[in-house]
Amino acid sequence: MLLTDGRGLPLNSEYSVEADGRHLAIILESQGGKPRRNPAYREALLLLLARLKDLGATIEVALVDSLVTQQNNISEAERTVLGGPMALAHVADLLALRRRLTTGQTSIAQRPGVRGGNSTKRLRLRLTIPGYDISDTERLAADLAAGVSPQPDEAMQDKEAEVKLLAALGLPAELAKAENVHVTSAIYERTPGTVVVRRAEAVLVALYRQSVAGLGDHRLRTAVGFTDLYLSDSGDIIEAKRGSEHRYVREALGQLLDYAVHVTVPVRKLTALFPASPSEADIKLLHTYGVDCLYWEGASRFVRIPASAAARAAMESIRASADCRSA
Repeated sequence: MLLTDGRGLPLNSEYSVEADGRHLAIILESQGGKPRRNPAYREALLLLLARLKDLGATIEVALVDSLVTQQNNISEAERTVLGGPMALAHVADLLALRRRLTTGQTSIAQRPGVRGGNSTKRLRLRLTIPGYDISDTERLAADLAAGVSPQPDEAMQDKEAEVKLLAALGLPAELAKAENVHVTSAIYERTPGTVVVRRAEAVLVALYRQSVAGLGDHRLRTAVGFTDLYLSDSGDIIEAKRGSEHRYVREALGQLLDYAVHVTVPVRKLTALFPASPSEADIKLLHTYGVDCLYWEGASRFVRIPASAAARAAMESIRASADCRSA
């Protein structure tokens, strides 16, 4: 198999993945011959290390695995280039590691009388990779070829975003799961003290409600859940998120579109509320679906970036069609 680089171009250097005892192993084929075989050996090795680092891999051992070492039954100890374990997450300079793996090969299984040494021999990296076991050889080979990274830990992202927003709001960050989404705090008694639990999104909504007092603020109960806020005077459904990164923008967009077709009250505006401004691309995404972007600027100030009237009208037409089909 060949790796595909960041431009989508294949690197001319073959590798494979196989089970190796209790581990997985990557075998990078040697460079050499005429015409030259696997000329992108060094580039491929560096890219493999980078992608393995993204996957949280640990190199258990790196060995020269050439035909000469096999034919002469050279022990692992004599053909080891890198003894492990080495967690790649802790390696700051992958280029230096790549050089260590190549230059360390030169004297291994060297034929008598040969000078200089070959630094691009067939190499075996024995690995431990979270989320992969010895049955995942084909999956790992394909993931490395394309450069697939693991999915983010969304629970950890949520917790970090919650802490960040609470800090910005000037509130302590003692966190736990609140029983009801409509409350902004709950108090639990425990030894030796009392813990106050705040839901950052609810606090953000409460702050916005103060800034629009008198506009008929409510929460709607729909077939798909409770909205964070509904301003009856303007027919505005508002969904708040604890972060403003792309993931939270997508979540807010999906929930708003879902709510909009499950309510019986007038809906003239859909609004996604964030603790900071999303990226321009994400604001454009919201506007494409007729959704306003609303973000907290600090203190009691909020900035609304409205979708165009045309986009809102187009989405209202789609929702009306959905209502007719379900009637």
